[in-house]
Amino acid sequence: MKKVQESFLWGIATSAFQQEGYVQNDMTDWEASGCFKDNGKNPMYGNGSAHWKRWRKDFRLLPELNINAYRFSIEWARIEPQPGQYDRKALKTYKTMIGELCRMGIEPMLTLHHFTHPRWFHSTCPWHEEQSVEYFTRYCDILLEEIGDRVSYYITFNEPLVWALAAYADAKFPPGEKNLDHMMAALKHMLMAHRIIYDRIKQINKQARVGIAKNFIIFKPGRSWFLPDQGVCRLIENFYNFMLLNAFQKNRLTCKFPFLLDYDQEIRLDDAIDFWGINYYYRMHAAFRMSLKKPIALYFKNESKAGMSAMGWENYPKGLKRVIRWVRQTGKDMMITENGIATDDDQARMDYIRKHIKIVRKAVKKGVPLKGYFYWTLLDNYEWLEGKAARFGLIAVDYDKDYQRSPRDSARYFARLVSEHNI
Repeated sequence: MKKVQESFLWGIATSAFQQEGYVQNDMTDWEASGCFKDNGKNPMYGNGSAHWKRWRKDFRLLPELNINAYRFSIEWARIEPQPGQYDRKALKTYKTMIGELCRMGIEPMLTLHHFTHPRWFHSTCPWHEEQSVEYFTRYCDILLEEIGDRVSYYITFNEPLVWALAAYADAKFPPGEKNLDHMMAALKHMLMAHRIIYDRIKQINKQARVGIAKNFIIFKPGRSWFLPDQGVCRLIENFYNFMLLNAFQKNRLTCKFPFLLDYDQEIRLDDAIDFWGINYYYRMHAAFRMSLKKPIALYFKNESKAGMSAMGWENYPKGLKRVIRWVRQTGKDMMITENGIATDDDQARMDYIRKHIKIVRKAVKKGVPLKGYFYWTLLDNYEWLEGKAARFGLIAVDYDKDYQRSPRDSARYFARLVSEHNI
């Protein structure tokens, strides 16, 4: 049985669908049906970064980054293309990946759900129906039978609230409903699934560490002097940043948003989480509007003068300090499971990395139970609503030249920072 690594985890975070390619799932069906076109960008998947066929060569790049951990996910649609039918060959490939990482001395951190689903999922057992819990945990049982004794770090769900908002509020992800009651039901069922999987992982490996990767955003009132903007900001912050943290501590999933949502249900989580994964990227401004349809305006501006990413996000490194303080109040360990910038300016990427790692290093020196930092991401890949124009990777991918890989200067810079910041 694999033991938990004691040292600080310096790693890279990835997701299966965004990198791998050569698979059909709910997201490729969504694209094929033209559902992305209404965002004006119509992102094309085009086999991601072709990692599925090149993973061995890609893994050879990992030691050059001086990392000791690698976060990646498994594509459910690849493992269970039809309900109850499992692709053992695909399972074996993932098992081989884990074995190769361990051979290289790189700790695998496995994400069990990273936004995508098999093609049959939403018509058979969508997340807003309780049956979804049974289907997902059954799939996880198959995974754990194969790799449960080889992995010490698990993330059950990546950004479950972000996914629920995209699927049931904005309707930009499948199943594409605009139904806030279904959104909250889906979120509850995902957390219920986490609770079950947590126990099953512990049965296989008591030492394993199990968490959730939670996206955090710093919200600031658009007009600091305007009380309605301040009130809106507090409402959004409580919903977006604290609702899940509170659910684990209070055994209740609660959201009260005037005129939009009033949800309060018991959920027996019993604080069953070993660490919180912090996914942090930016700050956002929030303002009240006199509109029944859209009473809240959310927008970005370069108020910090730290620049904007290619996604239009405001770079705000100082916000990471505040997020760390919030999560520390849970009494749990934490890891920065995603932090990165989309940009064509590699110097801007290096500045972004330096500023955030400096904050991480200071926090650890002060005794904060921060156990790891994972940069997002290894390769340029498919960004959900943007396609391949958003360049997050330490390693550039030339899609016009057979997915050719080229490490950026920021990759070497990151490797140097990691070697210098032994904590």
